[in-house]
Amino acid sequence: MGISIICVEIMHSGNLGAIARLCDNYDVRDLILVNPQCEINKEAFDRATHGKRFLDNPVIVDDLKEARSHVDLMVALSARKGGSKSIARSSFPIQEMNDKLDISRNIGLVFGRENSGLTNEETDLCDFLVHIPLPGSNPVFNISHAVAVTLWEVIREDDPEMEHRLMSREEKDAFMGMLEAILPHSWIKQDQYYGIKRVYSSILGRSHVTTREANTLIGFLRSIRRSLEGPHPPWDQHE
Repeated sequence: MGISIICVEIMHSGNLGAIARLCDNYDVRDLILVNPQCEINKEAFDRATHGKRFLDNPVIVDDLKEARSHVDLMVALSARKGGSKSIARSSFPIQEMNDKLDISRNIGLVFGRENSGLTNEETDLCDFLVHIPLPGSNPVFNISHAVAVTLWEVIREDDPEMEHRLMSREEKDAFMGMLEAILPHSWIKQDQYYGIKRVYSSILGRSHVTTREANTLIGFLRSIRRSLEGPHPPWDQHE
């Protein structure tokens, strides 16, 4: 995975160690430290566990401009949601990140100082600004927690083996489209179509259907529609 973690002026060795551990958990490419304000000491190594190699060989740079030379794209993580006048300062929720980014590129995820985050000038250097929506009165994560959530969001969509991803809106629309195409061929009166579609929509909404299950359902309805609108398969004895 071409993901690097970029920490701007990180202040606490314990947080640095926890982030190094996460880099190992998620097989991050590089840990890039911009003008670190803490020592890479015993506390950091103790917290890093199997991520000690990221502390042995971190990429240390003077400023965020220099960090940019190590990645193709930079994504700033900030609790501030930004405005709409600048692309870099127009924030979107982390759930939409993978829809907007080409994960195959070398991406740097940029995290700011523990006490003040990133400056406006630093977010302007980044290509995108992302926030993590939180329901509580304190919308700010500890930096290591923010790194963990962000990396999970990246790997959740990027890992083809993660079969538990839930049915998307596009997949649900495809299913409902197939159902609508089949209904005119059924022994169901037209004035009942709306109620039938509402029932299926409700079932899909409550059932936590995964992508694999969704594709199976869509494929099944597609096969039925093909039989109804064209020739039956050669193994159908009732043709």
